[in-house]
Amino acid sequence: MKRKFIALTLAAMMLLPAFAGCAGGTENAKEDGDPAVGEVAEPTAGETPEEEAADENLDANGYLKDDLPELDFGAQNVTVLYWSDVENAEFEVEELNGEIVNDAIFQRNLDVEDRLNVKYTWIGTPGNNGSKDKYVAVAQASVAAGDGAYDIYAAYSRTIGASVVNSLTRPLQDSQYIDYAKPWWPDNLLEESMIHDRLYFVSGDISTNVLHMMYCIYYNKQLLEDYNLPVPTDEVFAGTWTVDRLVELTADAYTDLNGNGKQDINDRFGFTITDFHNDAFYTGSGLKLVEKDPDTVLKISEDFYSEKAVDLLAKIGPWEATDTVYQAGDYETPFTEGRALFNVNRAHYASKALRDSELTYGILPVPKYDENQQNYRTVMGNPITLYAVSRDSAVPDVDEAVLECMASEAYRLTTPAIFENNMKKKYSISDVNAQMYDIVRETVSFELGRFFNQYLSDITDIYFRAVVQNNQNWASTSEKQRKVLNKQIEKLVEKIMKNEELDG
Repeated sequence: MKRKFIALTLAAMMLLPAFAGCAGGTENAKEDGDPAVGEVAEPTAGETPEEEAADENLDANGYLKDDLPELDFGAQNVTVLYWSDVENAEFEVEELNGEIVNDAIFQRNLDVEDRLNVKYTWIGTPGNNGSKDKYVAVAQASVAAGDGAYDIYAAYSRTIGASVVNSLTRPLQDSQYIDYAKPWWPDNLLEESMIHDRLYFVSGDISTNVLHMMYCIYYNKQLLEDYNLPVPTDEVFAGTWTVDRLVELTADAYTDLNGNGKQDINDRFGFTITDFHNDAFYTGSGLKLVEKDPDTVLKISEDFYSEKAVDLLAKIGPWEATDTVYQAGDYETPFTEGRALFNVNRAHYASKALRDSELTYGILPVPKYDENQQNYRTVMGNPITLYAVSRDSAVPDVDEAVLECMASEAYRLTTPAIFENNMKKKYSISDVNAQMYDIVRETVSFELGRFFNQYLSDITDIYFRAVVQNNQNWASTSEKQRKVLNKQIEKLVEKIMKNEELDG
């Protein structure tokens, strides 16, 4: 893990007395009277050249600035085709209304227009999982007509996957403006999302829904104390927060509160989950669905058929079959009502269900498979936004500058706002929840198998169904899929490679 964001915030600690949230709140990163990190024994007359250079790279709140040059695109119109059935606000915001995330999005858009001298035109069309074909048809009609109606696509993850398959997007890996080393672009983006040597979409802080849809583990601090159990944050930092540890902490937590002799929603649990959230454990264990191959471009990962996948299922299948794990459609209720130690969920669960709760709760990354796994790995729910430049855009350089500027402004504005909205406090690098949030955010996975799921027998569903069914014959179950999946990914690659023919 490169830990870009934490490295940058540590640099900010050395230069600033505090790290302020975008809304203007300030929390000190040290106790009063303690020397600041990097503080010298004797005061100096002024900043050193190194400090001055570092200051120039940070804004007034200690956030890293981008390296875009001063640009003036002459009031160029930039038309964004976005998915109108998005779950959480992300795109066009017409006015300030005092709601922290709304206002951050408004300011982000205004800053991009002012800095680049461009003008957004937002055009919405349905594009969620049930409307992928509708969105793609709108984009396809424009490209076929050559009318250049849309510059940027901002769409549901699998809709962008379909757009790539249908040769509607431009490659972005060699952009003169997009700097993938910056913290607003996740570390895993290039590693996981490039196909052959092309990158056809981007995401990260630019998408508020990436931040909303990150999977994490919620914990009830008071209930952990009642059970005399530790909050595992120290284990996260030590790299010992594992699936086995989660199973261990929850093993004896079940209590039949209503005394009816059976598990039901009114009891107390160690863990709550719904079926498809088991994707979090598969990805969190470092297992892939699709991976790169020098000969075939993409292939079904051997992880899918591996002994490790078998072993993971052996860990979580029997555990989820015990009374301590509540697995149902209303799985959130026990945790929301303070009757569960842990819950796996998307980050927006906090703002949607826990905002007015009296719970003392926090978040953790999804646990690793074991201590030998190097990094945590965060799966995202499918309703995230991937951004792409339309193949027939007349101003692709402008579009790329907009994407970089939009992501950079989002990093400083919408990301802290979403944290504050979810966790009910200002972002502070001294706060353990903020540090957990950073780990979750930095390790998001851009698993191509999820984005191209519809072309691969809904591969994401196959494993979690085996977990729910406690199917301990994964080796034979997965092997039965091999021949079909290999043929499907060959056809998928063939379609994607038509992009390279068009790129020249």
